[in-house]
Amino acid sequence: MIKVMVVDDDHLVRKGFIAMMPWREHNLEVVGEAGNGKKALEFLENNQVDLLITDLAMPVMSGIDLMRCVKERYRDISMVVLTFHQDFELIQEALRLGALDYMTKVELEHEQMDEILRRIVGKMQEQNVRTRDTKVEIHGVPAFAEEEDGPYSPEVKACIWKAVDIIRHEFQNELLLPDIAKRVNMSRSYFSRCFRDIAGKTFNDYIREVRVNHAKDLLSQTGKTISWIAAQAGYPNEKYFGKVFRELTGMLPGEFRKSKS
Repeated sequence: MIKVMVVDDDHLVRKGFIAMMPWREHNLEVVGEAGNGKKALEFLENNQVDLLITDLAMPVMSGIDLMRCVKERYRDISMVVLTFHQDFELIQEALRLGALDYMTKVELEHEQMDEILRRIVGKMQEQNVRTRDTKVEIHGVPAFAEEEDGPYSPEVKACIWKAVDIIRHEFQNELLLPDIAKRVNMSRSYFSRCFRDIAGKTFNDYIREVRVNHAKDLLSQTGKTISWIAAQAGYPNEKYFGKVFRELTGMLPGEFRKSKS
């Protein structure tokens, strides 16, 4: 099991986050929690942790200061940011310190918990492979310029995760790759390649997955018509929505709804 520690000064948010996430389905186990960075470091001195999920704004010791200490003292611990902040300069700093990913507390109400944990575990596995490969080539040319950052700089990663955040919040609208690339100040071709490598799938596949996951929630939780749900998922054309939905799930929307009833 991957041992997880959650750090957040808001007691209710921390307890709620720990309670609602499907940890065990992804081979994760919460072994510790703390209300600030100082308490977290005290716990880390005597306990093994593989994944640290931390808020950024906390009293006594902030999440950024905690990440600096963890990066220096416990290089094997993976870090993920859990925050209310939409300040990408702050998130960029966290990514520069080695954060694998970030999640905003607001999106947790809407996003698939499974998808979030699957993404984090996948990145931990990729990070472990990169670290292993770099150590193997210790006397040769390393596979990546920097062990923690992989082939892309923190600035590029921040741009891609900003694009991911845009998709998560605006998937009901038309989203075109050239427009999103422009919004994160990247060229179209470079953005396309970076998005695929960092997010783990192409730009269009990622949007389709976000939309279909949202549709699956609405199908299983509401009695709304398929056409209404298609529109809410960003597909004004119901027929095309059905085609995409079947490609990703193997079922038509109506069949999926029946399977959940």
